[in-house]
Amino acid sequence: MYIAIFTALITVGGLVSVPVPFTQVQLSFQTVFVIMAGLVLGGRDGAFSVLVYLAMGLLGLPVFTQGGGLGYVTMPSFGYLIGFPIGAFVAGALRYKLKTSVRGKVFLCALVGMIPVYIFGVTYQVLILYYYTGSAWAAAIGSVAGVAILMLKDAVLLGCASSLYPSINRAMPHVTHDRLVRRTEKHSSKQ
Repeated sequence: MYIAIFTALITVGGLVSVPVPFTQVQLSFQTVFVIMAGLVLGGRDGAFSVLVYLAMGLLGLPVFTQGGGLGYVTMPSFGYLIGFPIGAFVAGALRYKLKTSVRGKVFLCALVGMIPVYIFGVTYQVLILYYYTGSAWAAAIGSVAGVAILMLKDAVLLGCASSLYPSINRAMPHVTHDRLVRRTEKHSSKQ
């Protein structure tokens, strides 16, 4: 059920976007929900919720920011979608390895989870613009300048989400790792 909830949140986060004037950048809440899926559900389930979202989009459902279908792989922004499940997995795995609910550490886990998203996103964007659309390197690199805006937006939103993490952790007791560890420790001590 929680995987489906985060798949829906990722979808809605991508559909609600605001264009940045004078750039090709669309600001959305999608990346925050991707990373939060990893933080809340864990690396494996967080990545799975993103993979369900990707499958829906590639099968033709218009869940991506600019539609859906297999043709979406030729879009310069598709690299970010490739990085999403990896980012969710990294954020979730790191958060559970640290076994922390401290806001600052959760924020750090979220930022580390963003690294693969941007590595795949920027690399794919430059390659598609250069090789597929035939843009010159200057145009390809120039389009990446908007990434700074995206990174700032994601850092601010992840900071807000990290502040909410302890509340989310308490609201979802059947899913979060902290509760599972405590329940397992309590069960082990009774035996």
